[in-house]
Amino acid sequence: MTVEPSSSSTKSKGTIQLKKELGLFSAVSFILSIMIGSGIFVSPASALKYSGSVGMCLIVWVTCGIISLLVPRSGSEYAYFVDSFGPLHKFWGHLPAFVYSWIMILVIRPAEVAILVLTFSQYLCQPILDALCIITYINVSSVKMYVKVQNVFGLFKILACLVVIVGGLNEIGCGNTTNLLKGFEGTTTSPKDFALAFYCGLWAYDGW
Repeated sequence: MTVEPSSSSTKSKGTIQLKKELGLFSAVSFILSIMIGSGIFVSPASALKYSGSVGMCLIVWVTCGIISLLVPRSGSEYAYFVDSFGPLHKFWGHLPAFVYSWIMILVIRPAEVAILVLTFSQYLCQPILDALCIITYINVSSVKMYVKVQNVFGLFKILACLVVIVGGLNEIGCGNTTNLLKGFEGTTTSPKDFALAFYCGLWAYDGW
């Protein structure tokens, strides 16, 4: 003897789930915006200042780029901690990565977001008060609105990088190489300044 299920029991229960709001273009734009952070527009001046010379500053940038490629997988500092300490012990080896993750969530990331907001307001919203409130409203009110804003500013960010690169190549092509000829003149010898220069460079590569 079999019992047929009632019609009410055959109906699928409603589930709460996130809507798919990101298309391919928006997803690529989101990843590029993470990789090309605001640090690329803020840190070069400080990296040059602490390096003391154009040549040393270029070495710092290249070295920081190599460091960011040493671990070929996502996770940045977390991945570095896991690969460095993980083999030492099954549990305790992963503890530094675990502690770092919580510090990142509670302290470092909120501070970075504050810097991003200040950078955004400094370059684009100086005439507008309460830039933090505007950005918060965009992120909270609608995912679609955020995606549109993200796409627009992502394109502007890439365009700005291309302008800097093409402009630099054009200057070299025109023979304006005075700074390169005396590239290492004034290079700093202070370990503290070297550390700060690398800090500024790695800040720009934070999207690793």
